[in-house]
Amino acid sequence: MSQTQTAASTTSELAPSGGWSVRLRRVLAFLSVGLVLWLLQLAALMADAGAGFDQLRPYEVAGSLFLVICLAWFIPRVWHSHHRPSGLAGLTIGVGLTLVHLSGIAALNETLDLAIAPILLVLSIGAVSGFGLAWIGPLLTDLRAAVCAAATVISGSGLIHGIGLAAAFDQWPHGWVFPGLASIYLLSFGALLGARLADLSLVASPRSVARKERFRIIAEALPIPIVLTTADYKRIVFSNRRSRQQFAPRTDSGEGLTTDALFVHAEDRVRLLELVRRDGSVENHEIEMRRADGSTFWALIAARSVTFNGEPSILAGYYDISDRKAAEEALLASEVRYALISRAANDGIWDWDIPSGEVYYSSRWREIVGAEPNKRLSTLNDWLSRVHPEDVLRLKREIDEHIAGHTPQLDTEYRVRHGDGRYCWMQCRGIALRNGAGEPIRMAGSQSDITLRKTYEINLLNAAYEDRLTGINNRAFFTHLIDTRNSAAAIDGTAVLMFNVDQFRRINDSLGSGAGDALLIAVARRLAARVKPQDALSRLGGDEFAIWLQDMPDHVQALDMAEVMLGDLAQPYSLGDVEMPVGISVGIATPTLGDASTGADLLRNARLALDRAKLRGGGRAELFDDALLRETNLRRQLGKDLTNAERLGQIFFEYQPVVALDQDGTSRVAGFEALMRWRHPELGLIPPMRFIPLAEEAGLIGPLGLFAIDCAAKESERWDELGLVDAKFSMAVNLSTRQISDRAGIMRLHKLLDRLTLPPGRLKLEITESVLMSDPESMVVTLDELRRRGVELSLDDFGTGYSSLSYLHRFPLDTLKIDRSFVSRMCRAPEAFRLVRSIIELGHDLGLDVVAEGVEAGDEAERLRELGCDFAQGYFYSRPVSADVAEAILRKRVI
Repeated sequence: MSQTQTAASTTSELAPSGGWSVRLRRVLAFLSVGLVLWLLQLAALMADAGAGFDQLRPYEVAGSLFLVICLAWFIPRVWHSHHRPSGLAGLTIGVGLTLVHLSGIAALNETLDLAIAPILLVLSIGAVSGFGLAWIGPLLTDLRAAVCAAATVISGSGLIHGIGLAAAFDQWPHGWVFPGLASIYLLSFGALLGARLADLSLVASPRSVARKERFRIIAEALPIPIVLTTADYKRIVFSNRRSRQQFAPRTDSGEGLTTDALFVHAEDRVRLLELVRRDGSVENHEIEMRRADGSTFWALIAARSVTFNGEPSILAGYYDISDRKAAEEALLASEVRYALISRAANDGIWDWDIPSGEVYYSSRWREIVGAEPNKRLSTLNDWLSRVHPEDVLRLKREIDEHIAGHTPQLDTEYRVRHGDGRYCWMQCRGIALRNGAGEPIRMAGSQSDITLRKTYEINLLNAAYEDRLTGINNRAFFTHLIDTRNSAAAIDGTAVLMFNVDQFRRINDSLGSGAGDALLIAVARRLAARVKPQDALSRLGGDEFAIWLQDMPDHVQALDMAEVMLGDLAQPYSLGDVEMPVGISVGIATPTLGDASTGADLLRNARLALDRAKLRGGGRAELFDDALLRETNLRRQLGKDLTNAERLGQIFFEYQPVVALDQDGTSRVAGFEALMRWRHPELGLIPPMRFIPLAEEAGLIGPLGLFAIDCAAKESERWDELGLVDAKFSMAVNLSTRQISDRAGIMRLHKLLDRLTLPPGRLKLEITESVLMSDPESMVVTLDELRRRGVELSLDDFGTGYSSLSYLHRFPLDTLKIDRSFVSRMCRAPEAFRLVRSIIELGHDLGLDVVAEGVEAGDEAERLRELGCDFAQGYFYSRPVSADVAEAILRKRVI
C-alpha cells in the first residue's frame, strides 16, 4: 500500500468523530433557529385567531414541534456552505415548512375542517417554492438574486399563513393584503426562474459568457494542471492546457474523459471525493497519479466544491512533487541505514550542528558513557563536562584546531567519567562539514571505548618503564619524562637529584654481585620512602639513581631535601653477613641556578654537580651553581680548543728525572718521565689534570698518547746519538685507559712501535691499577704482547687502587711506583712508613723494581734508600723541565 493510501486511511479513521461533531453543531444551530421561528409563528397564529395558550391542543403542538426537529436534522445534511440542496430536497423542505404551519393552525382550532382545495394550494405553494429556490441556488451569490429570493420566501410565507387562517376560521384577509402578497410572490419568484432559465439557455447572457471566459483565461495561464469535474468526480468538464499536456492523449482536448485517466488507484479517487463532500475542500493532499504515457507520479492536490454552468462541480489543482518524494524516500532510506549502522556499530555516534549548538548523541554513545536513560543530552557541554579535568582542555583545543582548519580531522584519546563514577578511556574521531565559504556548519564523528586496550598499553608501558631489580622506574621512563618537559615552563618549580654509590665496584667485586644488588635495592627503598607521589624516582643504570622533585620553588629547598635523603642513605646496610656504611654522592640542579631551560639541561647540570661531588671525595651533596656553570662552560671551551691544540703546536712535553738510589749515596739519573703540557693561547699553561680528562671525554686521548710516545722516543734517540744515555736508560710515558682497553688502540700502538727504533727497555709505559683490573684476563695478553716487543711496563700509583694480589704476579710488569700520598707521610706517620716498606718488599719479592714518587725532602730520600727502594723522583731532585734542561742534567749524570 502506498504512503498516500496509508495517510488517507488514517484520515478516514479520524473523520467520523470530527464529522459527527460538525453535523451535531449544525443540527443544534438549525434547531435553535427553528424553535425560535416556530414560537414566533405560533404566537402570530394565536394573535390572529384571538386564542390563548389554554386553547392549544397538545398533540398537534407536539406534532408541529416534531416536524421542526426533523427539518432541523434534514436541512444541514442537504444544505450547507459547500453544497446546495437538490430540487427534491428543496421540495421536501418546502412541504415540511408548510406542514409545520398547518399543524400550528390545527393546534388552535378544535373543529378544524379544512377543505381539500386550500390544503392542496398551501402545499403546492410550499412545494413549488422549495423546489424553485433549490433550483436557482447557483444564482444566490448575486445580490439581486438574493433580494428576490428573500422577497419570495417572505411573500410565500404570508400567502401560506393567510390561506391557512382563511381555511380554518373562514377569515380571509381584508383589502389589498392578500393580492399584494400574491403579486410580490409571483413577480419575485418569476424573476428568479427567468434568470435561471436564461443562465441555462443556449444563448447565454453576456454576464455569464464573460464570467466563463475569465475563468478559462485564468485557468489556462496557471502553470499547474487545473481540472474541473462533475460532482460525482466521474467526468472531466474542463481542463487547462497544462493538464491536457500531462494527462490527456495528444489528439484529445481532455474534456469528456473520465477521471479514470487521472488516478491509478480507484480507492484514492473515492476517498478524495468523500473528503470534498464532507468538508467542501481538500488542501495539500498527496496522491499517486498517472500521466498520458502511462507513467505514474506523486502529486499534491487541492480540490474544492464549486458550481459551474449551474451544476455542482469539483475544481482541482495538481502539483508534481515527484522530486520531493524521491528526495524524501532517499532521505528516509539514508536515515534508516544511518540508524541501522549506528545501532549495529560499537561506536557511539555524535553529530554537532555548529550554528545552533545542538548535538545529537546516538543511543550507543549514551550507553558507553553510562548516561541516564531519560536524561536529555543535546549540547556540547553535555559531552565535555564528562571529560577528565586533565584531558578536557586538550580536547577543546583539538576540536577548535580542526574547526579552524588546522588539522585534517579530529583523532584523539581522552578519559570520560562513566555514569557509575569510574573513568573510561575513549577514542574520538570526527570531521567538519563546511559551506561554500569554507565556514564549518556541521561536525560529526564517533566515540569508542578503548579502556581495555589502554589498560593493556599502560601495563606494557609500566613493564617497559620498570626497573626489574629495584621495582622503581628505569632509565627509559626518566628519558621519556625529560622529552616531555622540553620548555622552561615545564621545569619551573622542579629540581633534579642524581645519586651515585661511592666505590660500588669495589663492593661488587669484594662482596659479590648479590651484595651489590642488595645494596641497590636498599638504596632504592630508602629513596622511595622520601619521595612524594608527584615526584619521579628512577634508576638510570648501574649504581646511578635520579629523582625529579616537584614543588621545589628554589635550590635551597632542593638542597635541604637532598641532605635529608643523604642522612637516610648514610645508615649502615646489611649486605649478606656484613653490615657496613656506604658513601653516596648526590648532584642537584634547579632552574633557579645555571642556564637550564629544558629537562635535558637539568639532568646535565645534575650530572655535572654529581661529578664534582665525587671529585671532592664523595659522600656529599653538590649543587650546580654559577661557579660550576662557569667551570662547565670553560671545560666545553677547552674541549673544543683541545681538538686543534696538537696541530697548532700548543702541546709540548717536560721531563722529570728518575734517580737511582745507589747505596753509595749518589743520585744517578736513570731515566726520565715524559709529561704532556698544553699552553693555551688565551688561558696560558693548562695542567695535565685539567685537560687529560677532557681529552678522554672528547676521544682525543688516543692520538695524544701516541703523540707523547713518539715525541719521547725521538727525544731519547737524540740523546742517545749525543752519547748522553747508557743502555739502562729508560723513557717513561703514561698510557690512558682508552689507549690500552680497546683493540683498535692497541693496534695503533703496535704500528707506532714498528716505526720506532728503540733498544729493548728504553721505552717504559706506565699504567694504573684500574686499567689492569678493568679486564685482567685480556690485559695479561695485551701486556705480554708489549713485553715481547721490548717495552717495559710500570704499575703507576700502586696502593691507591684495588688490584688483587692473585692477579698481580700474573701481569708481566717491570716496575712498581709507590704513590706520592704514602711517600709524603712516611716520615711522620708510622702506618705510612710501614706501608711503604711493605710495598718495597712486595715489589722485590715479585722481582720488580720499585720507584717512589713525590719525594720532596732529603729525609724522605734517605729513608727510602735505607728501605732499599731502587729509584725515586720528585721535586727534591728536580721539577719537570724542558728538553734542553733535561739534556743539561744528563750531561752532569748525577743530581
